[in-house]
Amino acid sequence: MTSRPPLYLVLADALIQSLHAGRYRPGDRLPSVRELCRTHGLSLATVTHALHRLEDAGWIEARPRRGFFVRAAPDAPTRRPPPMTSALQLEERRQRLLALAASREGLLSLGHLALAPALLPLAALRREVAACLRAEPDALASGFVFGSQALREQFAARLDRRGVRASTEDLVLTQGDGESLQLCLGLLARPGERVAVASPGSLRVLEVVAALDLQPVELPLPPAGDALAAWLARERPAACVIDLGLLATAAGPMDDADKQALVTLLKAHGVAIIEFDMMGELHRGAEGGRPLKSFDATDEVIYCTSLACITGPGFSLGCVASGRHRLRLRAARTVHGELIPLLTDRALAGFLAGPAFEAHLRRLRSCLRQQVAAWTHAVRLHFPPGTRVSAGDTGYVLWVELPAGLDTLALLAQAQADGYGFVPGAVFSPSGRFDHCLRLTAAHPLDAARAAGLQHIGAAARGMLSRVSPA
Repeated sequence: MTSRPPLYLVLADALIQSLHAGRYRPGDRLPSVRELCRTHGLSLATVTHALHRLEDAGWIEARPRRGFFVRAAPDAPTRRPPPMTSALQLEERRQRLLALAASREGLLSLGHLALAPALLPLAALRREVAACLRAEPDALASGFVFGSQALREQFAARLDRRGVRASTEDLVLTQGDGESLQLCLGLLARPGERVAVASPGSLRVLEVVAALDLQPVELPLPPAGDALAAWLARERPAACVIDLGLLATAAGPMDDADKQALVTLLKAHGVAIIEFDMMGELHRGAEGGRPLKSFDATDEVIYCTSLACITGPGFSLGCVASGRHRLRLRAARTVHGELIPLLTDRALAGFLAGPAFEAHLRRLRSCLRQQVAAWTHAVRLHFPPGTRVSAGDTGYVLWVELPAGLDTLALLAQAQADGYGFVPGAVFSPSGRFDHCLRLTAAHPLDAARAAGLQHIGAAARGMLSRVSPA
């Protein structure tokens, strides 16, 4: 049974309908809070909450001692947002999905991103930490706002190898990819505005978009003819977030010509690009694909990366590269960001500068190449006929598309009852178009326990398929 929306959302919807009907025009004063209480039979707290929701979304503004007024036309939202009652239903769905997808104690996760400890450079990082503490015993007592010059130099050098030209002054280091996204989206979009997300979109991206009260819409990629241009002209998003790695895993890699065309098209439509690149250095071929930022001659793309998938969560600093927006990003981080601990900064700078990092990266790529191949083979062996599994050529994510009619949320419930977990495709899109998909990760070697898990999930999927389409 669907729960009724809160009264403050019902009132907010009614007021938005009145705005669209022309009952209140830009500059008009809304009825007073007490008038709205009497008219709708609601409490003072309920009416105030509804008005604050409209104010946060940019529909109205409060004027001290005068009340609430409809915003002037230039500042008003340019398109009609979805009703807030619909937004509530989407929020409830999102919370249910996150609860289902979350890693739980007692479950063997086959879909989360944390690498096996044996794949992390723990010994090298311990040596760097010990050396830092010997040289600077008080290292735990201080930190940096944007990262040290030495560490930013190392990030700049690594970006340069991938075709991204950025000076150390163009870089802002953060506590991780989540903070990087918050800084960038907070810079480019206001609450209530639309943000285009390439689908399947990173779970982290969609969560940050939701946390900032932005409206996610699916960016139709890969581009097909003039369809994307028409979509941009119609939807007019404030910004877009693109994870080429995840997109390539599900739909295949884009070639350089398509990347250049995409950057050019988005620039022509005035849509700012946030490139979210967490696994770009983990290519499994001779060399990795070029990021969108490498095709950005006019500094339109804000590039976000992180070390989380290379060094592990304890040293998962993020990096934002943007010359155009660097001053505003620095100002935002100065106010809202926590200091980057000097110990972490020094240890990472030393690790990235020495030979141990490249040796670790080569070993990690080799291990992931073998693990991805083993996991892919196991999925093809155990899952139902008609299942598609793809892993792209970067990282260690496997995107599994089950035959039509299978619901991976129902499959996940069965798997969890028997002690296994994966990430259902439903959490990677606000539209539900990936409800028959799931994400696995070859973050661990395919040992006996994980092989048994894949076999178990595959058998459960086969059973579901036989009930949906009996022979």
